[in-house]
Amino acid sequence: RAIVEILLEQSIRQQIHACQSDLAFDFGFLGETVFFGSLASATFFLGVAATASAATLDEALLHLRSEDVLIADAAVEEIVAAGPPAADSLLLFLGDPRRDVRAGAVRGLGLLGDPRAAAPVRAILESSLSDATPDTFDDRYFRILAIQALGRLKDEDSRAVLERAAQGDAFERAHAAVALFHLAVPDAPALLRASLADTTSAIRGIVVEGLGEDRSPEARVLLLETTKDASWTVRDSAFRGLRGFPMDPEIQSALARGATDASWLVRATVAEGMAARRIP
Repeated sequence: RAIVEILLEQSIRQQIHACQSDLAFDFGFLGETVFFGSLASATFFLGVAATASAATLDEALLHLRSEDVLIADAAVEEIVAAGPPAADSLLLFLGDPRRDVRAGAVRGLGLLGDPRAAAPVRAILESSLSDATPDTFDDRYFRILAIQALGRLKDEDSRAVLERAAQGDAFERAHAAVALFHLAVPDAPALLRASLADTTSAIRGIVVEGLGEDRSPEARVLLLETTKDASWTVRDSAFRGLRGFPMDPEIQSALARGATDASWLVRATVAEGMAARRIP
């Protein structure tokens, strides 16, 4: 039973981190509550990603148009792995009639950091924010992908529209705060702290995942603070985010504390990080 629980816990972490980093924005249950699914479904998800890793760029672009969301999502990762040459195709996909395909293109272009994507993605976000019709789940998902992409692109011209997005609900505010932080907007740290004070762990997790992509001194400070968060998923993300920073006494102290964390998953993450830094 203990082995099964460990394997299930590992699979849950894989799903949570995949969702928190790019998909999670409206699921308060993604923390330590009911996102338990079946081990079979978790294994299937990881298997899809592994299969996609062997695909060529042309195959990955084809998979991006799949009706299966797992295959399409795994395709984005494979397209991004192909590097800058993939951006030309993704830019064309921004005009695809299917919103799911456009969403994958937005996500991929943000991860690739191609500056040519800034203007069309900014237009997508502006259009979404200006639409007076009631939002659907898909509307919000697409809008948040655009917010994430503009932050990753560090597009200064997007500051105004991102500040508009920061007036949305708690999930959109968190994503917009991260994007504005990537743009080094002076008010962004205060926005981040407001989201980090949210009682929903998924909101705090959005911020911590975003901070893990930033290498600024301010990001380091916030990541160190969130290694003490009440939620194991947030602590786990914080320790992962700290891997991008050089070792110093404060990080070493945090790792020492994390090595005895109440969560087995956090302890495993810390052990992986210490091994990567060759800390006995």
